[in-house]
Amino acid sequence: MAGWNLKNGTITDYRPTEDHIWSLFNYVFSESCSKRNTYKFGLIKSLLDNAFNGSERSEGIFFSYRQLFARFAENYWNLVVKYDLRQMKPDGKSVYSKVETILKEAVGSESLLSFLEFSSLDEIRLESVIRKVTDECKKYVIGALYSDFDGIIYSFDLKDAGLVLNRTVYEFMLKYKTELEKLNYYSWAKFLERVNQDSMVVRVLDKLELATPKRSDLSFYREILRKEFEENTCFYCGRKLKDTGIHVDHFIPWSFVKDDKLWNFVLSCPTCNERKNNRLPDRDLLLKIEDRNRIIMQSDDIIVRNDFACYSDDLLDRMWQYARLSGLKEYSGNLRL
Repeated sequence: MAGWNLKNGTITDYRPTEDHIWSLFNYVFSESCSKRNTYKFGLIKSLLDNAFNGSERSEGIFFSYRQLFARFAENYWNLVVKYDLRQMKPDGKSVYSKVETILKEAVGSESLLSFLEFSSLDEIRLESVIRKVTDECKKYVIGALYSDFDGIIYSFDLKDAGLVLNRTVYEFMLKYKTELEKLNYYSWAKFLERVNQDSMVVRVLDKLELATPKRSDLSFYREILRKEFEENTCFYCGRKLKDTGIHVDHFIPWSFVKDDKLWNFVLSCPTCNERKNNRLPDRDLLLKIEDRNRIIMQSDDIIVRNDFACYSDDLLDRMWQYARLSGLKEYSGNLRL
């Protein structure tokens, strides 16, 4: 049976070597791997983007289809609706993949929607798109990627709520997250160059990098930390924060995490935030933020409960280590001077 047509699959090797995993990723990124569209790149990106949102299971790390393909839909929204980049090889029947068609139909004649962020769509339209994209991708990409990885990447059953990523592969993806993102972007870009007109692929790598935009307005996180948890001092230097100029900082830089979660946010004065920039804070500050998070976790606030759903005591420590291995520099000065 062709990989794309599989309805379920079990993990064939729970302890593959790094060399074996690298060889499989390199195969998927290569032109030797059959690809009619960019779905495989999209699923790999969704797994990497959701890397710190999985749930522990005895057999590995669980990711729901809904969370994976909600991110998948958001990434495609920007590439297809905003940048008009085709994602499929023409087959004589259509120039668009089913996911592209779903997105274009969601916009319809309302051209102004193309200027909106995916998350800004009305709830009914948003949920409809996510449901349709999830159904399409469950049918055509889950089994296909599983087959390309010789069954070692995850176990799945399309009747279940999600897939379970092999723990060894998961640790590999965290360790080499930045490298895998770059390889995936490059391979995706090469595919897009072949199926789009030259005028459309200008700065295509930048467009892929921005496919999942950084949330621009973090003010509601600032208000939660200030009002509900009375955080009125800079996390780094301890100075009292003024009513204006309070920064919401990603403790582990957004460039590595690619996600906005309350457990990774701290309030900072402008000076400390600018000094830290896209670098890792002192490792000894991990204890401080972990203690802070234990307090926040006790809240019944719905935003807090949602953001902490996949949080664990050692998560930030592991993220810090993997970010360091991925090339992020540790801030060499003392933010608390």
